[in-house]
Amino acid sequence: MSEQSSQIGRPKTYQPTPEQLARWKEIDELESGAIAGLLPPEEEQARIVKEFLETDFVADQLEKVRAHKEKLLQKLKSAEEYEHLLLEERQKQ
Repeated sequence: MSEQSSQIGRPKTYQPTPEQLARWKEIDELESGAIAGLLPPEEEQARIVKEFLETDFVADQLEKVRAHKEKLLQKLKSAEEYEHLLLEERQKQ
């Protein structure tokens, strides 16, 4: 039997290119390195927790959040004013 006749009736299997295999390997290596680096050493974790719980850190974060909130509220007010102007213009037409 020839090579072609033995292939008849069998599903064709996908074969990735060498470039695809190399790219997938690179992605796997990058992802495994990122996962391995998620948790810092225990000493670093303790420092981060202590820093987070310190009053100054919390107060600083609160100040940053409030400033960000104020900017968002100003943007919202501006958007509402613009919406109002557009609605008025639409009614005139």
